[in-house]
Amino acid sequence: MSKEPLVPRESGNVGAAPRPIESITPPLILEALKGGVLGQDDALRFVSVAIYKHTTGKVPGNILLIGNSGTGKTTIMNNIQRLYDETPEYVPFRAMALINANLLVDSDRMEFRPERLLAAVEQRARSVIGHPPTAAELKETMERATICVDEIDKMSSILAGKPNAIGVALQQGILTLMEGERIPIKTHVMVEGADTPATLEIDTKGMMFICGGAFEGLYDQVFSRVTNPGSGESLRSVAVRNADGQVTIEVRFSLADYFKIEDLFTYGMVPQFIARLDNTVLLADLGVESLKQILLSAYDSPFVRSRRYLAVMGIDLEIEDLAASIVSEQAEKHSRTGARALRTIFSKIINPIEFDPWSNGALEAGDNGRQRLVVTAAMVRRALGLG
Repeated sequence: MSKEPLVPRESGNVGAAPRPIESITPPLILEALKGGVLGQDDALRFVSVAIYKHTTGKVPGNILLIGNSGTGKTTIMNNIQRLYDETPEYVPFRAMALINANLLVDSDRMEFRPERLLAAVEQRARSVIGHPPTAAELKETMERATICVDEIDKMSSILAGKPNAIGVALQQGILTLMEGERIPIKTHVMVEGADTPATLEIDTKGMMFICGGAFEGLYDQVFSRVTNPGSGESLRSVAVRNADGQVTIEVRFSLADYFKIEDLFTYGMVPQFIARLDNTVLLADLGVESLKQILLSAYDSPFVRSRRYLAVMGIDLEIEDLAASIVSEQAEKHSRTGARALRTIFSKIINPIEFDPWSNGALEAGDNGRQRLVVTAAMVRRALGLG
């Protein structure tokens, strides 16, 4: 049976010839990514444009993702790979490497090590090609790669108020790659049917670079700037309705409301490095509704994982809408950990049930001889000590 592409054709004819790459527009890419990334539609619009720029090869689409832990940076990167893997027209772009920023610098010699990055790209390229490649196949696949550099914020040029030479070396090194560098790599390729040692010159100008980091100090830095008596700015008050319908007025700080690109320079990012990025994208702190959607729908959410676990025991797990709202409301209070807070909070409720679901008195008869267990608002309040 043919598999429907992740980015559908307008005609719906799966067996049709590959479409022109230009016809897979940013709105189509956005819809595909939204299926796997919840609560970050604004950020995904920038990502969709970056992918379109990269795949059409007209202009660079390098971007910087800034977001608290748990807001979805890694999820976005994983879903870009999913998009490449499940869209037939994106076969040439399937080489995608994720590497931690601190692995790209030799801390003893204060030296940028691009070969470490290209080794990860080569490994992925060989997997994508699927057979021992020729020099042309390997070179072409590597030169269209997407490079994800995680924890770029840990490579600031300023550390504890002092210059950080390692950070400068990393940022200047990645800047050189984004501008286009020809880097020789020693490898082995197929020549007339024989595996032969070779040196390939890899041109990085056609690669896409996605840098990401939590930039935790940036939040405190901008907060201090905004709340400084002479700043002329002030925090905003918002009306918040909780799961039980009560409305309170709270003062909240959102980095996206006050961020200026100059804040990154103060943080320690080299201006030339930031200038080479097409966009700096701030991921939103996840609100209650987004967290609730993740809890109920995301494949790897703690509720969905528990539902799969209990299904093995013949138990169908469900959760009341109010119960899901309370869990999400509690997770939203931990904005620095985002969706990860869902797991911590939900585990307090579900761990005793997973250990012994038969002794808590919540099981009831379900369909087809199975049993049913509903997580109620009362169970959530009791487990979380909410009264």
